[in-house]
Amino acid sequence: MFLFYAPDTGMGDGLCRFPASESFHCAKVLRMKPGQGVQVTDGRGHLYEAELSLVDERHCAARILRCLKKPGDAGNQESLVHIILAPTKNMERTEWFLEKATEVGLGRVSFVQCARSERKTVKTERLEAILVSAMKQSLHTYLPRMDAMCSLEEFLCRSDEAETRNEIVGTRDEADRGRNEESGEKESPDSQTIQKFIAYCGPEYEKKDYLSLLRPGTGSRVLIGPEGDFTPEEVENCVRHGYIPVSLGTSRLRTETAALFAAWGPAFAEGLKA
Repeated sequence: MFLFYAPDTGMGDGLCRFPASESFHCAKVLRMKPGQGVQVTDGRGHLYEAELSLVDERHCAARILRCLKKPGDAGNQESLVHIILAPTKNMERTEWFLEKATEVGLGRVSFVQCARSERKTVKTERLEAILVSAMKQSLHTYLPRMDAMCSLEEFLCRSDEAETRNEIVGTRDEADRGRNEESGEKESPDSQTIQKFIAYCGPEYEKKDYLSLLRPGTGSRVLIGPEGDFTPEEVENCVRHGYIPVSLGTSRLRTETAALFAAWGPAFAEGLKA
């Protein structure tokens, strides 16, 4: 059964409405018809069985029949991993990371510009489409949240302020918080106790093994620098903000490989300790 992404499922009329891209895929690519059964996720942990009621290349809608999964169900937990990444000069490498990390488990991604960053901007619309596609491919019910690009210093300051207020940071927080309050869902893992790490290659600090520090069920926030790595000053600043210097192994990893390892690490570590 085909899986579709429809973030607006709580309209009160039992219908879920597909975004334009999903509508086009349903109507023009798959050539589906009203009455056909589908599965729908809102990207926030719900999975529904539904029946198409309107099929149009610009506007598709389905009537929800029953809920198959809810947030927090066994095997349906949101990833607690937040990767803060300086995007690569070649965006295909960053796109590769987003696709694979979503499949193995990624809760959130933020983009930062560092002193040695070669890329100054990112087009989030295309990246959002990659996240949605990877979520559906892997049959996940959580769409990773993505924050617009900002400077590393701005991210650190905003994060500290959010932790002080016991809130979450990013471009979609207010909407997410409102939906959670209406549905009774728990807040994002970023608003709970988290572990903060910075992975880099320089010798400024003694590094601890990333996997050995991870605590099961605890959120992790991991900073991954650009191709030229963080500067010593940036590392020192991050440490002042509470980030622990860590090693991701003995190999020197590319930026996107390091980010993928960091995203997959908590699931791997939890499996080892189970």
